[in-house]
Amino acid sequence: MDLLNRKEIADGVFLSSVTDPRFKQNRVSVCFLTQLNEDTASVNAVVPKILTNSCRKYPDLRELNAKLSSLYAARLSAHVGSIGDTQYVELSIKTIDDRYALDLEGSGREEVTGEGLSILLSCLFEPVVVDGGFEPGVTETEKQSCIDQIESELNDKRVYAVRQATRLLCKGEPAAAFEHGTVEGVSAVTPQSAYQAYQRLLKTARIEIICVGCNNFYTTRETLVEAFGNMEREPMEDCHSEPSPVKPEVLTHFETMDVNQSKLVLGFKVGDALGAGAASGTPTGTPTIDDFNALSLMVKIYGGSATSKLFDNVREKLSLCYYCWAKLQVSKRIILAECGVEKDNIEKAKAEILNQLQLLKQSDFSDEDVNHALLSLQNDLKLVNDSLSGIKTWYLNHIYRCDIISPEDAIERFARVASDRTRLVKAAQSIVLDTVYVLTEEGAQHD
Repeated sequence: MDLLNRKEIADGVFLSSVTDPRFKQNRVSVCFLTQLNEDTASVNAVVPKILTNSCRKYPDLRELNAKLSSLYAARLSAHVGSIGDTQYVELSIKTIDDRYALDLEGSGREEVTGEGLSILLSCLFEPVVVDGGFEPGVTETEKQSCIDQIESELNDKRVYAVRQATRLLCKGEPAAAFEHGTVEGVSAVTPQSAYQAYQRLLKTARIEIICVGCNNFYTTRETLVEAFGNMEREPMEDCHSEPSPVKPEVLTHFETMDVNQSKLVLGFKVGDALGAGAASGTPTGTPTIDDFNALSLMVKIYGGSATSKLFDNVREKLSLCYYCWAKLQVSKRIILAECGVEKDNIEKAKAEILNQLQLLKQSDFSDEDVNHALLSLQNDLKLVNDSLSGIKTWYLNHIYRCDIISPEDAIERFARVASDRTRLVKAAQSIVLDTVYVLTEEGAQHD
């Protein structure tokens, strides 16, 4: 597999490609990066759904789907996500490579990749416009789709609890906003406001185009350079993430709902102690890449796998919860430890989750714990290359962090810090409790 090839093809428009001959398909993703904001998140979330519903060449969904089906079931998709304080809006097309298409007698093989890219660009640059806005019927349909997606969060109490905890953990910061917006915000979207948001994204968002597949993408690059080179761009919006500062006092919030199983989420932040100081020759409070890798490995030891301290002790040995995991969000330097628990065990589970962290801070972990965590991380990284979407997501995140490396390089980095016990302990000592969120049944008693 070739490492990412990336260059700027227009003001604030970047084109990247990764060629991996193991695949038989290609994926082209156009990602618009913009600062996450309560006021614009909802309308931004509606835009890609509208754009992938129709275009000038195929003015209704039936015609568009018929064309995609004729291209060996090519898939046009829309996605909205977030990285730290940034919302990204994505349109993508996935097709088989031309070499696997039929060889038409006298005409050569069908140009499936080029046809798919043409559809993507038509959806992006030639949407159906009516009276200065998107088509009203399509807008209403896709608004409802967005609302259904937001409301589905309530049906998965685990997802809901993590989302609510994140809002509290990052209160007052862009990351507190939900990338899909709110029901109220989506309901207020009009065909005109959605079209205006679309134009704003085209003109001011940072645009990352990522091509992944078995193709060399030479022709694809030429087409994309021509298409985006003619855009009218304005100064690119500054979209970045800031580390979330530790609150002066721990915030504790209880929410009641009709639930069969209570949810406990402990939100931690990474303090200034992450800098390894004398161990790496850098001032304390100035973390290096190795410091962050040590932090990632420590979170794996703490609660990132089935051999972690939280899983082994809180769930297995003490039977205090149904599940117990911890996950690091590097861009915001926050860690969420979550568990499903009976209401009578909420305080016991909380105490033990904090106790396991304290033991790690005291260097109470074995070489076997480190090796198990390292193997788990290595397995996660090896899975990245198993899908086109996995590769795209990996490089989008690392482009955003200004640290473009392959999963294979990341494996070597983690192996390098695994033997540095001092750095691992210091990473654990940098973790500070910031927010406690509890979702439990109505009428439950709590301290």
